[in-house]
Amino acid sequence: MWHQGENDMFDKAFKPAYAANLKNFIACWRRDLKLPNLRFYLGELCTKTIWGMDNRDNMLAIRTAQKAVAEADPLTDYIPTSHDAVEIGGEAGLHYHYGTLGQLEHGVNYADSYLRSISIKTGTDRPLKVWPYAKGSPVKLFILAGHRNMEGERAFKQELGAMAADNPKIAFKYNLGGGFKTSNGWEPLGPAGPYDTFGPELSFAKTLEATEKGNIAIAKFTHSGTQMNDWTPEGTEAKDMHVYPAFIAFIKESMDELTAKGHQVELAGILYHAGENDMAFGGYRRQAAKWLQSTVAQSRQDLAMPAVKWFVSQQPPSDEKGLNKIDVTADLAAITAADPAFIHIKAFDLSPQEEKLVITTAGIVELGELLGRSYLEHR
Repeated sequence: MWHQGENDMFDKAFKPAYAANLKNFIACWRRDLKLPNLRFYLGELCTKTIWGMDNRDNMLAIRTAQKAVAEADPLTDYIPTSHDAVEIGGEAGLHYHYGTLGQLEHGVNYADSYLRSISIKTGTDRPLKVWPYAKGSPVKLFILAGHRNMEGERAFKQELGAMAADNPKIAFKYNLGGGFKTSNGWEPLGPAGPYDTFGPELSFAKTLEATEKGNIAIAKFTHSGTQMNDWTPEGTEAKDMHVYPAFIAFIKESMDELTAKGHQVELAGILYHAGENDMAFGGYRRQAAKWLQSTVAQSRQDLAMPAVKWFVSQQPPSDEKGLNKIDVTADLAAITAADPAFIHIKAFDLSPQEEKLVITTAGIVELGELLGRSYLEHR
């Protein structure tokens, strides 16, 4: 299991030679140990860190080299890590590294990949045994989307109580961590994150069930290693992080599948939690509203739904002297003023969290409730 490469990206000689060096490195292990079939597992450079924003070009070069080596070698696996938890430095600002939680998750990723290589299945099946909606009945589909807190990085089902039980009355489909974990078709709504984690979808659904009549289905698309510019129609130079095409395809696929089952489908809303990293880094914070507005506009065009509602929640932006002059909250509110189908939700009163930026279990539950109340108010 090999996780290395950050410092190579800063050296003009090391960076372009990374793929060749890595290939030779692996070959030397196999030669010197006289193990020609020795397997290697290469850990991704985590794009959730600050370097995922201010060193995009450098990280892309190393990531591309790692992937190329893995693709050319059937005994080498590339291990995604950008969905794993990272710690955000205190006095050091936004310098992120794996902490205890991220290291544990990193190890799980390697173990799962190894077990798959010897044909041992990992994870558990969550089948939707009985389709919950009457044939021909209408279904309201809600799309939940976003980054680390929509994914539910630090919200664990062991802290949930009764809400942790699967709800077979609501069909749930998901694509998490940029495809790291995907549902097996439609599953019952429940905690489905890769490490016993969950997002605001559970309390969102519970809030709606209390008053909303009729059928509801939820489809969730997240990638906590992305930033808001990765969700724009044009993306960035890091094409492997460009999630917009997959996001739109996911929405269309979800609607088509429900339609194929005989339902009249209403896309009731897209609920997006604004990027946490973007709010804490100057250049990104300055562009966040502009990026989001372009995503919203193009999504309506690509879905042929010019009036589809976007419910955009925002947690308190980082309170730092150098950043406070960039009023991202006002920028998002300005979109609402010009677009009646854009609902800006200030999630500023959630339960306190220990880590910077990262909402924990109680706050994630409250975020889902807030999203639910906002939908009910603006439906």
